[in-house]
Amino acid sequence: MLNDGTGKPERLKHDYHGYWSRRINREHHLVYAIEEGRVVVTIVSAYGYYER
Repeated sequence: MLNDGTGKPERLKHDYHGYWSRRINREHHLVYAIEEGRVVVTIVSAYGYYER
């Protein structure tokens, strides 16, 4: 499921361990986390590069 679909899904590392990123377009990414065992998707960022 996490590797399916469009947008080149990428598992993030370091400070973003547990999060995934997908391209919306050439400039913007969607950063999200999925809770196992539940149907919950938490969107962290959807514009530009992610910052914490």
